[in-house]
Amino acid sequence: MAKDYYLVKRSFYMKTLVTGFLVIIAIVSMAGMVMADIPDLVGNWTGPYSEYNGDTGFNEQETGFFFLNITEQKDRIIIGHTRFADTGTDVTREIAGIISADGTQLSITEENNGYSTGRIIGPDEIELTYLDDKEPISVAIDQFFRIP
Repeated sequence: MAKDYYLVKRSFYMKTLVTGFLVIIAIVSMAGMVMADIPDLVGNWTGPYSEYNGDTGFNEQETGFFFLNITEQKDRIIIGHTRFADTGTDVTREIAGIISADGTQLSITEENNGYSTGRIIGPDEIELTYLDDKEPISVAIDQFFRIP
């Protein structure tokens, strides 16, 4: 009878030890599931870009020609506008976008004008690729730097 008591007591301690170990593993695993910090992208951005347009061919522009102005951000959603000159006319287009859950990717739609996706390289740098399937087709690689 004493032998049975010893086995039951030992089994209880072993179950407690295993349960505690599993709880610790679960807590450590959940720590990795916390969402990443979402970067604050509100502000004015500009930078160089390279493009191809079905009508005009290949083109490159330096900083100060194309502007991205992110006016508001709520969690992972941004809104604002783009601004650029097109044959001497100042053009402004509304944009809306989404930051990925891990805070490293950005997707933007430009009103009546195509889509951009890309990477948030750092707090003051974004690289986007632009695609527009309207005639004439157009693609671009945009590199944006925050204007201080």
